[in-house]
Amino acid sequence: KHDKARPGAESELEEIYYFQVAGEGGFGYQRVYGTPERPINVLAEVRSGDTVLIPHGWHGPSIAAPGYDLYYLNVMAGPGQDRAWLICDDPAHGWVRGTWESQDIDDRLPFGAKENDR
Repeated sequence: KHDKARPGAESELEEIYYFQVAGEGGFGYQRVYGTPERPINVLAEVRSGDTVLIPHGWHGPSIAAPGYDLYYLNVMAGPGQDRAWLICDDPAHGWVRGTWESQDIDDRLPFGAKENDR
């Protein structure tokens, strides 16, 4: 999450996700959930052209239905003077970040690129 100004640790930023799904009829889901102090509970079905506002709380995963590729563009804005994107992982799921280094890069990235441009 990034909804509380804590210098050097977390930025206060709202976020908007814009979605595109490859494949006719494709869809996905976006999850947003909060803290006991600032509850929010959203599980939104998303299709191409949809947006989801994340005013606060943790968010993710962004999930594509089987057989479809999901793309999202996220935009952030907040009141702080610093242009920093400092995030705080949910303690229950922070371990996931430690697994990224050992994973291969998905060969579909960058999304929509021509094969010889990758």
